[in-house]
Amino acid sequence: DVCVLDLSCNALTQLSPDFAHAFSALRTLDVSGNQLTALPEALGRLSCLRELYASSNALDRIPSSICALQNLEVLNVAENCLVSLDTSISRLESLRVLNISDNRFVRLPPCLGLLAKTLCVLLVDGNPFDSAHQILVKPISTAKSKESVKRTLVRIPRKANVVPPLHSKEYVAAIKNIVSVRLRRRRNRSTSVPLGIAADNSYSVDAVDEWSKPLKEPLPPLAVAAMPSNIGAASHSSASSTSRESPSTPTGSMSDILPDSATVSRVLWQLRDEWDLNPLYSQVDTVDCMIAQRCNTLALIDNTSEVSCAYYEKASTAGNSQRMKILSELLVTEVTYVDTLKNVVGVYLNPMREAKVLSETELREIFSNIEVILAFHNDHFLPAVTYAISRPEMAVGSIFLHHSAHFRLYSTYTNNHEVSVKTLSSVASRRAASCFIQSARQDVTQIGQVSLDGHLLTPVQRLPRYRMLLTDLLNNTPPDHPDHEPLFAALKDLNAIIFEVNEKKRAFENHSQLRRLQTSISGSAAIPLVAPHRTLHLVDSFCLQSFTKLSTRKSGPATCKRVTDGYTYRYLLFNDMLLQCSVAANKDLKLSRVYKFDTCSPTADVIHANELRVVGSDTVMYLKGSATATQKWAYAINNRHAPMS
Repeated sequence: DVCVLDLSCNALTQLSPDFAHAFSALRTLDVSGNQLTALPEALGRLSCLRELYASSNALDRIPSSICALQNLEVLNVAENCLVSLDTSISRLESLRVLNISDNRFVRLPPCLGLLAKTLCVLLVDGNPFDSAHQILVKPISTAKSKESVKRTLVRIPRKANVVPPLHSKEYVAAIKNIVSVRLRRRRNRSTSVPLGIAADNSYSVDAVDEWSKPLKEPLPPLAVAAMPSNIGAASHSSASSTSRESPSTPTGSMSDILPDSATVSRVLWQLRDEWDLNPLYSQVDTVDCMIAQRCNTLALIDNTSEVSCAYYEKASTAGNSQRMKILSELLVTEVTYVDTLKNVVGVYLNPMREAKVLSETELREIFSNIEVILAFHNDHFLPAVTYAISRPEMAVGSIFLHHSAHFRLYSTYTNNHEVSVKTLSSVASRRAASCFIQSARQDVTQIGQVSLDGHLLTPVQRLPRYRMLLTDLLNNTPPDHPDHEPLFAALKDLNAIIFEVNEKKRAFENHSQLRRLQTSISGSAAIPLVAPHRTLHLVDSFCLQSFTKLSTRKSGPATCKRVTDGYTYRYLLFNDMLLQCSVAANKDLKLSRVYKFDTCSPTADVIHANELRVVGSDTVMYLKGSATATQKWAYAINNRHAPMS
């Protein structure tokens, strides 16, 4: 099979659609120096292709099928008539070298920003960029060094006194050689998986930083084959192999001419800013889909399959004796629980209310709705359980199903428990209240040696206790027993109620925290923090390196404007926005800027070890912090719609 095909300088006007089938194993294709106006869509069938040279033609577009070339590393389309690139080029995950010099680009395509983590070399000279993009591409421009390049090339012996053009295939091959050498040296430094290279041989952004650092050994010089550009296939293969594996050592080097990879990366990230901020590329549908998938957490409480497996495995061998023990435990613990509630109300609450030791507000904060819970269990649930166990079937599943709605009373009590602990601790410092509580605790016959706060914790633990008992009872109930289906349904309902109680408690705590933030952050009144859908995820300090905003103009397309900052701020991450606050001398927070997350997903990337890139609906910012913090925040931002654990 042919691996290298050189069709350069043959005055070709088109390529046959069948050539891809004939050269399916092709790794290098050179069609430069022809008269092609388009590349065939069949190009996407060359799955093994690594290098494509199509410079010096009349191409006005690149086929969208190029996205199928997942092994493509070098793409040279210099000296053509391109004015834009298809967004499919952003899917070339292996692309390392891209040459679009000497075309008709007025602006660099924003889709190139999607290659910011992989693309190492980007050549853009010779395009009629507008003023904004002239500033953008200036760091990677080699136009000022053309004469020095030619002087370097002239010193190389040649059969003819012809200097290859700056963006010829030999030039790009030499650039790829430099990148390859840098990568090989990184591989030789480690015996394990190299830093910056994943297990699948993909390159990370860290590798870009390493390539941009000065090397102890000089970079290999530009190796240009001493022959005309219209060489044959065999000669081209030999020259390319020599260029890549054992370059010659003529005087002169490309290391000072080629823009380092870190500079290319910075330019690409600015293009990525424009891509992310452009409303045409917003991904609202993606965000909505992600929210729908991740917020469907009710599936988490439906443990039908797991319960079924455990049930049928244990119930088939269970006897009535084990079932009787579990029912006895249910009844005994229920009686004990009701007695505990009675003692709390009768020994503490009612006497305190009569003696007016505490105000009614303080009593409500400490004991919450414990009287209502006691009335439900003493008057309804305990009699029903006792009657069911006294029957021959001993079917308690239907009892739990019938009273399941009343278990939601525990939501109010659970939400108030933290307030109860704080209030009880506060009133215990008063002499009258402290003496009353100690005196009641010494009444061993009624209340025992457990402290009041220990008894107040008992209702919080009751629903999980029911779940454990029902699970054991279901596992030890024969499949043909009339109570097995009601038990299964009761356990499912109880799981749902426990999940609901926990979620309401989390929402209550989040609401309280948002109210405290609303009053503590100066200037936050302009944007109300307290909202039913809003949750706080993280709080930390970062240095704001810079931020990019999309500026609109009356005429012409919108442009991105980058502003350098350099100050340290306090950031508060919510599920729908990010608050930036300045810290005053007295450590008070003042609202500085609000970044909303309502159009883009994902919205965070760690572009270097300690630099975090965050995309808002109208702003992209670059934050600098510790490596641990940046990784943690990137994960939290991209998963902010997931349920909080």
